[in-house]
Amino acid sequence: MKRYLSAVFIVLLAATASEAAENAAGRLTGAWVPPDIGPVSGGMIYAFNTNSGPPPRQDRSLRLPDAIAVTDADGRFSLELDEGTYYLSTRKQYQGEAPGPPQEGDLYGLVRDQHGNLSAFAVKSGRTTDIGVVQRATVFKPRAAALPVGAIGISGTIKTADGKPMADAIVLVYDNPQIRDKPSYASHKTGSDGKYTVLVDRKGTYFAAVHAANGTGRPQDGDPYGVYGGETAAPIRVGKNRITTGINILVGPFVPKRPDS
Repeated sequence: MKRYLSAVFIVLLAATASEAAENAAGRLTGAWVPPDIGPVSGGMIYAFNTNSGPPPRQDRSLRLPDAIAVTDADGRFSLELDEGTYYLSTRKQYQGEAPGPPQEGDLYGLVRDQHGNLSAFAVKSGRTTDIGVVQRATVFKPRAAALPVGAIGISGTIKTADGKPMADAIVLVYDNPQIRDKPSYASHKTGSDGKYTVLVDRKGTYFAAVHAANGTGRPQDGDPYGVYGGETAAPIRVGKNRITTGINILVGPFVPKRPDS
């Protein structure tokens, strides 16, 4: 199950990278070379458009990136991006097969300036911007971070069909009841208690799911699958400065709808 849900996340990331490449207007390049480690090969570089959501953060929730790149043997990366301004984060997996949300032991961090503020990089149409060398590399250690004052989001518990809490699940939050396209937000993996919290950047109506994906991004017969509300996604109304609690999702094997004979 853990391997499967990690694969879900990498498919979603790959889809965002593919979409960005098709509409590419510029390029952002650089290298991830921490002084005490050397070039990081096979690392993930995540790009977040400053206009498409809140700044990325390292606490309870994870905003999905707008594009991703993988570093080469020299630690270099190249991102195809629409014109705009972007934040970057880095991740090198400590162990496992697919890079979902950061896990203990990973090299993970947000690209910051010398004052500790998030760096914002401008991408211009038809141009390549080289940001130079990213040196930061911190070992990720999960912690029970307190929710910020005025936090807005969704929380609940993921359970299997037999009523047991589901570990290693990722909750995806959408802005449409069809549960289609790229989700707006995603949780970190649930622990043994199945509990999750997803922070969003504005009040509104959302829809949540835990589902699997293959190359086409659609669940297949028997895959772990669950939607808040059951067969029809139920709206989750999130107010200003509050966490909407009790959004529990039941996960079972996916059964595709078949036309009547």
